[in-house]
Amino acid sequence: MSTNTDLRDIETFLFREAALLDRWQLREWRALFTPDGEYLIATPGLENPEQASPAEVLFLVADDQERLSQRIERLLDRTAHVEYPHSKTRHFVSNVMCTAHSPELEVEANLLVFRTKSDDTTYFPCHVRYRLVRDGASFRIREKRCVIDTDSLAMQGKMSIIL
Repeated sequence: MSTNTDLRDIETFLFREAALLDRWQLREWRALFTPDGEYLIATPGLENPEQASPAEVLFLVADDQERLSQRIERLLDRTAHVEYPHSKTRHFVSNVMCTAHSPELEVEANLLVFRTKSDDTTYFPCHVRYRLVRDGASFRIREKRCVIDTDSLAMQGKMSIIL
């Protein structure tokens, strides 16, 4: 998998993922994951976040499918005041590279997420590593690992959106 068409397919998949998140179609976004899929956000300042294990060090988010489903239902609930009405988000995906091809695809990308709520805009610059598996003509996510490129979340204040 090294042709431009394959990289375009990966980019199209990642752009579709970003669009689902920006439209708050979180249940549809979760369906992009494999049954054993994980969504991880490393704690800012963590040493070696690309290889760190959430079983050994503190992560901001370390969701398996059950916890991810619970997170989504809480975020979509009208009583979740932190995200109702929902924040406006824009996920910008760039610099997509496929770094390994078998048995899973290892994909790295830069991600910049803008979040606006109550006339306050914050941003989350990230490096994201995906482990993708082929699913017919598309892909499914086995792991999405986000590393926020800040020393802390002091400026952002809270992590109440999905990166």
